[in-house]
Amino acid sequence: MINISNMVTMQIFLLCIIAVGIITVKTRIVDAHSRAALSDLVLNVFLPCSIMASFFGTDRSRLPSLGIMLIISVGILVLSFALSLPLYKRVDERQKKVLLYGTLISNATFLGLPIVESVYGPAGLPYAAVYLVPLRIALLTFGVAIFGGKGNFAKVFLHPCLIATYLGILAMIFGFTPPALLFRLITSLGNCTTTVCMMVVGCILATVDPRKVVNRLVLYFSFIRLVLIPLAVMGILLMFRPDPMVAGASVILGGMPAGATTSILADKYGADRELASKIVFVSTFLSMITAPILGALLQRVF
Repeated sequence: MINISNMVTMQIFLLCIIAVGIITVKTRIVDAHSRAALSDLVLNVFLPCSIMASFFGTDRSRLPSLGIMLIISVGILVLSFALSLPLYKRVDERQKKVLLYGTLISNATFLGLPIVESVYGPAGLPYAAVYLVPLRIALLTFGVAIFGGKGNFAKVFLHPCLIATYLGILAMIFGFTPPALLFRLITSLGNCTTTVCMMVVGCILATVDPRKVVNRLVLYFSFIRLVLIPLAVMGILLMFRPDPMVAGASVILGGMPAGATTSILADKYGADRELASKIVFVSTFLSMITAPILGALLQRVF
């Protein structure tokens, strides 16, 4: 059962933390170097601990459902790419790279995990962790290649988040629970994820002038990323009727905004960085409206 009240409360809570992140940048408490350090902490320490902790105590009987989630995640990537080709056909090449990447690589990591947890509780986190595996691989390989860079195939499977997922699945299969001290350490670090993630999002958004971000192309992208893709996913899953938690988490994660790395890679590889910043900013704020609406729809159909 989806708790819409919890979801809306969480959205407001996340917005408040994003606001704190924005304030820290505007007041010069956090600069570009500090923001990069916070991002590294999230991706290399807090998030891996959160992922690993989510598997502790999880029944191995959920393994088939996790396998289905993995298949769905790959399917959403394929669907997003297939939709992007005709939908961005008439867009300038520098802009097309940004839009294609933003459509494929969503912010399911920073925003998706806390929202799934607010809807399904800790039981939903293993599904979100498995969903992120293909997304992380796509980011480090195909995502970078979109901008003309070289995908790092050597490191792709050794990312800390993926290692945490492997270890978590093994712990689930063998019923392993770490000693009390280690368990407390991992869970305590993992509990930092949501707060620091949202502060990082706020720090990124603080660099964008909100008065100059909205135009037809940005709104067009936001509609595709936040509405068209999750509704298409919902329609397909209705035909197959997987486990409601699998279906719900898939739709929510499939409807996340453009990933924060969109503007970073656009700047690095000479694409339209200004457009990248705009789609990250607008789609992130609009997702605070669309995510609860998706939750309400899910409650009716699954």
